[in-house]
Amino acid sequence: MPTIRPLSHVKPSLEMNKLIKFAALCLVISVAACTKKEEAISETLVTEIKLTAEQKSNAGIEFGTLEEREMSSEVKCTGVVDVPPVSLATISIPIAGYVKTTYELLPGKKVAKGQALATLTSLEFIQMQQEYLQALSSQTFMSSEKSRQQVLTNEEVGSKKKLQQSEADLGHVNAQVKALGLKLEVLGCDLKSLAKGNLSSVLTLRSPIDGYIQDQFLAIGKYVTPSDVLIKVVGMADKHVELKVFEKDLGKLNIGQTIEFESEGQKAAAKIFLIAPQVDLTNRTTSVHGHFEKKSDEKNFTVGQFVSARIEVGTQKIPSIPQAGLARVGKGGFIYVEMTNGVMAQVPVEILSSTPEFAGIKLLKELPAGKVVTKGASALEAIFAKD
Repeated sequence: MPTIRPLSHVKPSLEMNKLIKFAALCLVISVAACTKKEEAISETLVTEIKLTAEQKSNAGIEFGTLEEREMSSEVKCTGVVDVPPVSLATISIPIAGYVKTTYELLPGKKVAKGQALATLTSLEFIQMQQEYLQALSSQTFMSSEKSRQQVLTNEEVGSKKKLQQSEADLGHVNAQVKALGLKLEVLGCDLKSLAKGNLSSVLTLRSPIDGYIQDQFLAIGKYVTPSDVLIKVVGMADKHVELKVFEKDLGKLNIGQTIEFESEGQKAAAKIFLIAPQVDLTNRTTSVHGHFEKKSDEKNFTVGQFVSARIEVGTQKIPSIPQAGLARVGKGGFIYVEMTNGVMAQVPVEILSSTPEFAGIKLLKELPAGKVVTKGASALEAIFAKD
C-alpha cells in the first residue's frame, strides 16, 4: 500500500520559503542603506577637504573675515538693442506691377532718405495717368460750360436747370481730378509734369528713412502686389536697450536708474526711461527700456544684438569678500573656511554685487566657525573639483 504522508511535512517547506524571501528583502534594504551612506560620505568629501601644508603653500592662501560693506545693489538681466517703430520701415507699393531694375541692396548697406532702391513698371499706373489727363480735360470743359450757363441765366436767356446741371457736373469732375491726383502723388508721380502730357510707365521705390537694409525680396521680372513686403530698412537713430526683468525685481526699479550693459566686448551705459506696466504671463518678465548715455556709443551696437546688463538699484550693507577670496562658478561661486579642526570647507554663495576689489555675497549655507580664506580661492576650487 502507498504511504500517505501527513500535511504537516509540507508546512516547514512553505515557512522556509517565506524566511528566504524575508532574508533577501533585508539584504536588499541593507545594501541600499550602505549605498546611501557611501553617497553621503562622498558628498561630504566634496565639500570638506583636509589640505596638506604643501597644498596651502602652493595655493597662496591668506585668511581674514567676512566684512559688512556698503555696496551697490543691482538687478541682473538680459535684452537686446532696439529702435522705436519710427526707425523701422517696411517698403511696399500700393499698386501691382513688375520689378524692372534693382540696385545693390545687400543686407547692411547704408541708404539715405529718398534714395532710389528699385523701379517697377505697371499697366495700372499708366491707366491712372490716362484717366487723370482725361479728367483734367473734362474739368476745363465743365468749367467753361458752367461759366456760359451762368451768363445765360444772368441775362435770363438760359435755364436755371442747365446751370445747376453744369455746376453738378463740374463738382463731379473736380472730385475725380482731386482723387486721381492724390493717388498718383502717393505713387510718386509728378503731377505738373503729367499735366504737360509727360506720361511714365516706371515707378521708383525710395527709402523713407535714413538707415540700412535689413532684408529685401526683389528679383527682376517679379510680379508684386500691394500686400507684398519688398524691402525692410532699419533706421540708425534713437537706438536703445530693451531688457527683460523678472517681476520679483520690479519693485526695485525707477525711471532714471543707470544700466550698465555689454556685448561682444563692447560696454556702454544707459538710463531707464520706460518701465512697461504689464507682466508677460509666459515668462513672468517686464520690458525695461533705456537710452544710451552717450550717443557716440550707439555706433558700437547693432539693432537686435544681445546684451547682458545690470541695473544699479541703490546701496546696502551686505557681507563682502575680496575678489581673490571668491571662486566664481557660473552665476554664483564658493568661498572657503578653514574650520577649527583644520578641515577646509566649501560654502556656496550668490553674488549680489561686485567691484574690482570686493564682491557682495549672500550665503547659501551656514558659515562654519573658522578662518575665512581671502586669497587663493581659485586654487582651492580646482583642488575641490579634482577630488
